[in-house]
Amino acid sequence: MKVTELRKLLGEADRERMEKAFVESYKSVPKAKKEELDLLITSILEGKDPKKGGKNENLDFDALEREITTFLENAYAQNYFVPNRVVPKNQRPKWRFLVKGYLKQLEKIPAESEYHPRAVKALRELYHMLCYGCSYGIFSTDDTFRSIGWEQPKVFQMLVKKTFSQGYSKEDIRQMVLDGCTGGLSRECIHEAMMIVLLGELRTSDVKYLAIEAAKELVAEQKDKLKALKKHDYGQYNLKEAVNKLCGMILMLSIELGDTEEGVDYFFRTSMEYSKEITLFVALRYGDFVGDERVWVWIYEYGVKKGIEPREQLRREYEEIKKELKKGERK
Repeated sequence: MKVTELRKLLGEADRERMEKAFVESYKSVPKAKKEELDLLITSILEGKDPKKGGKNENLDFDALEREITTFLENAYAQNYFVPNRVVPKNQRPKWRFLVKGYLKQLEKIPAESEYHPRAVKALRELYHMLCYGCSYGIFSTDDTFRSIGWEQPKVFQMLVKKTFSQGYSKEDIRQMVLDGCTGGLSRECIHEAMMIVLLGELRTSDVKYLAIEAAKELVAEQKDKLKALKKHDYGQYNLKEAVNKLCGMILMLSIELGDTEEGVDYFFRTSMEYSKEITLFVALRYGDFVGDERVWVWIYEYGVKKGIEPREQLRREYEEIKKELKKGERK
């Protein structure tokens, strides 16, 4: 039935039959959809424009924000995992449904909303908590992203899109570079997956250069922290890994910008892999992610010129690619 036909029927019906039709229609709506429908019905009956929302919008967001804050406090306190008197035992497994609900509600807040910055902040805090939960026991799972039914890159992509939906700022770019290159991981994910997501959302050359600048600043900060640690201090591995991933982000951005030589030179000078051969292997992997075969060959030959002896697998791959490129040139 078309809307015009429905309006005509309603106009001709008496009140009792109209109410009965409305109630029966409401009963047929799935339970999962009724909460949203309730808000729409209430808004219309109170004389508000459902598209614009009403005065209660602020109170609704405030309530959501408070609920998320309380949830995060309980999560980090392990109240959804260990025995406690704050979160009842039968409610602890339901944390995943709470998170899924929060993500859906935050996703709906448009960029033009006055609550958008606070929504982005709440979304980032939830993402950080999910990353933390993949490394530390705050829930009865070692993969929080799998538990909520969301792939980690999808949650990160939502965060990146929301963060940049009102434009790019140095602070936001820096935060997204840090979040993409560091933090806990789902068992089915690697940091490079988030780095590629971020690369796709940095739309212009200007913002890519800002991301390189931010990544280099972060590398310097991580290395300063390393200097303050003793040789076998806890935390060295994470700091070195952060440096390596940030260097990888810089390399991918440089390749995309056509500054391959500069990016490769920085990568070889700055990354903290165990050996130069591993550095070459990792650089070639980043070349695979964003470059064509010519970029891969260029990186390989750059490493050889630096006196690095590639592993057998890389030598074979190099020879095969060179053959394919020569075939292409002949055509």
